[in-house]
Order: sequence, then structure tokens, then C-alpha cells
Amino acid sequence: MPSRGFQERLRDILAEIEDIQQMVANLSFEDFCQERRTLKATLYSLAVIGEAAASLLPEAAELYPQIPWRQMRGMRNITVHEYFQVDLAIIWETIQTDLPALQAALKELI
Repeated sequence: MPSRGFQERLRDILAEIEDIQQMVANLSFEDFCQERRTLKATLYSLAVIGEAAASLLPEAAELYPQIPWRQMRGMRNITVHEYFQVDLAIIWETIQTDLPALQAALKELI
């Protein structure tokens, strides 16, 4: 049995998305790449998102296939296991494009 329920995990993911958005709010891609603390904190938040998503698999994937559960878990694996090979352009694109869409979709589930 997971330590946290479905709704709590969704709120965890949303909280991490909001944290990321606040951290990068007025940064350009170049600034993001140079701000080491922000970069590390963002990667950590992406790992937390992926871990929360993984705890909901496979049931959530079956019930809510519109949510990219496996991609969230995959991003976690990249940030944790391939840390020194992380493509910051992909991370930035995820922050700018994928996280707002994910945020909206998760808010609909709650």
C-alpha cells in the first residue's frame, strides 16, 4: 500500500510543478543553465514528480491514459541515473511546454 493516496500524490506533483514554475519564472534558458541551484532544484523536483507518478502506475495509466505517467517516470530516471548527461534544452522545453499542460490535466482530475 502506498504511503500516500491518489489525490495526495496528484497534489504532490502539482506542488512540484508550481515550485519549478516559481524558480524559473523570470529566467531565460541561458540564465537557467547558469543558475546552478535553480537547475539542481528543478531536476530534483522533476525526480519527485516522476517518483510520485511511478507510485500510481499501472492503475493510473489505465484509468487516465491522457496523463503521461510513463514519461514522467522516464524523466525521473534521466534526472537521477543520467545526471551528467541531462540535455538542458529538453528540460527547458519540458518546463515551458509539458508542465503547464500536465498541470491543467491534473487539476481536472482533482
